[in-house]
Order: sequence, then structure tokens, then C-alpha cells
Amino acid sequence: MAGKHSKNEKKSKAPVIIIIVVALIAVIAAVFAVLYFNGAFGSKDNKPQENTTPTASAVPYTTAQAMHGQDQTSAQSSEQSSAQEQTNVVVVPTEAEGDVTHFNATFIPNGKVIDTVSGNNTSLKEVFGTGYNTAGVLTFNNDGTFSDTVSSNEPATGGYAVQNQKISATYSNDKNMDITVTEWNGNTPVSFYVVYADYQVYFG
Repeated sequence: MAGKHSKNEKKSKAPVIIIIVVALIAVIAAVFAVLYFNGAFGSKDNKPQENTTPTASAVPYTTAQAMHGQDQTSAQSSEQSSAQEQTNVVVVPTEAEGDVTHFNATFIPNGKVIDTVSGNNTSLKEVFGTGYNTAGVLTFNNDGTFSDTVSSNEPATGGYAVQNQKISATYSNDKNMDITVTEWNGNTPVSFYVVYADYQVYFG
């Protein structure tokens, strides 16, 4: 009886062991499949992902682009220069009638200075103080510009026009120069005076 029971017990355990083994194999296969698909195992098809973020070197900088960039820079420089020229243009007031001319000459103060308040003669040092330049001159150019280096208190440049035996002159800060010609030689002044504050400073 004991022998029969042992044989039956062995026979009944065999299918159970097979089922367990098959189940284990199935579980292991499932685990390997999950790991494989998650990239735990390297393969020929699995390549590192490339960085798709654009960088400075990602876009080739061609000669055409370089030339286009230079063109843009040149255009911007041109615009800036043009704007600067327009800013530096001095508008000189002129009369409705009469030809506008220019001349080329340099004048130095002749030492005569009149205080317009008292009517007395005074000195250039009195007029300009520490701003007086002993080597200063007043120069008019053929292109309608002038420079005044007599006093460092005034802007050094401006524009002028000769019209109807008068000189209209304006500094670069839009302040008009009060100038009266006392003697002409054609369209060129021989002597004149300029009013600086309350003083008439004579030239020529």
C-alpha cells in the first residue's frame, strides 16, 4: 500500500513542477522583454539621441550670409552718418530776395572793443575773461561754414551766408552771431564788429 501511494504522489507532483517551471520562464521572459524595450540592453539600433537644441554652429554661416551681414552693417553706418550730418546742419536765416554768396578769409581782433552799455573802450580780456584765446581768429570758408576760436565760451563752428551786403551767421548751438560789416570789398568784408554779450569786438 505504501508503495502505491508513493508512486501516485510522484505522478501528481510532476505536472505541478512543470507548470511552475513554465510560469517562471514566462515571468523571466516578461522581465527581459520589459528591460529590452526600456533600453536596458544596448543594441545596434539604439543610438544615443542627438541634441536637437540649435547652437551657434548648427547653422552654417555662408559667404552669402556674411556679405548680407556686411551690407546691413554698411547700410546702418550710412544711415547713422546721414542722420549725424542732418543733425550737424546749421540753418542760417536768409532774406526772401538776394543772392547768397560765401567767401574765404580769416580775421583777427584789431584790439578795439566797446562796452555797449557804457560806451567806453575796454579790453578783450574784459570781454572773454579766462575764455579769451590770444591766438584766436574768426575764419569764414567758401562752403558756408565758419570757425570762431577767439573765445572758448562759444561753440567753435557754425554756418553763415552773405546776402544784400549783410552777413548772417549761426553757431552750431543755433545761437545767431550778431555781426555788422563796416567796410566791404565786393562780397568780402574788410572790417566788421561782432557783438559778444554787451561788447562790440572789432575785426579787420
